[in-house]
Amino acid sequence: DFGGSDACLDMSHPDNAGLAACLYTGEEFGFSLNSVYQEWCSIVSLADFIVIGAEAVMDFTRNLYRNDFPAAARMNFRGRFRFGRTTATECEASYERLPHPEVCDDVTRVFVNSLGLTWTQAAALMGVHTLGRASTSNSGYDGWWSDPENSRRFNNNYFITMLANGWMPERAVGGNPAKNQWERSNRFFDSASQGKQMMLDTDLCLAFSTGNFNMDGLSAKDHDCCAWAMPFHLV
Repeated sequence: DFGGSDACLDMSHPDNAGLAACLYTGEEFGFSLNSVYQEWCSIVSLADFIVIGAEAVMDFTRNLYRNDFPAAARMNFRGRFRFGRTTATECEASYERLPHPEVCDDVTRVFVNSLGLTWTQAAALMGVHTLGRASTSNSGYDGWWSDPENSRRFNNNYFITMLANGWMPERAVGGNPAKNQWERSNRFFDSASQGKQMMLDTDLCLAFSTGNFNMDGLSAKDHDCCAWAMPFHLV
């Protein structure tokens, strides 16, 4: 057993509300990961197949980026893949394995303390927000972490967007007082025409929750000001 994915999800938890269409109902694209898995279920564990599916998405979206930037590095998931993950059928309290999006200390608790990652590795793992967007109908949050075009490409624009733009609190997203996030606040930026861009506390804490920026305990719910990095901090 190589750890990592065990293919078990608590589908009753609100944070997983958007996964059913992709994983087993197929209503979004006409097929699901489960339907594709049927051809391989006798030779590959579901836990392994979930990882294969994720890597296939990253490889495909990386090639979308490389179409415009051919010199960009290729992904080599196949050459490093290891089979042997064990599928679990029960995962009580699995929701505790993910950081709460509005608790900065949870990045430390989950990624550093529980998983044993370094802060560099934790930041890399948060790069999952490079792809896709948040929806009020699923997680309760709303917007892309990058611009819509880059959100379909596996690149580093998530990190560039985090540091190169200004952010201001957006409270009670969709009228829900329990959901608070940061929205892009650059001058002349129009979310209606350019796509709504957002960050969660756990995103911005990677860059702004240090003494250097005097933003300890960064919170969209509690802070009245904004977050941005001065140019000399980006050198």
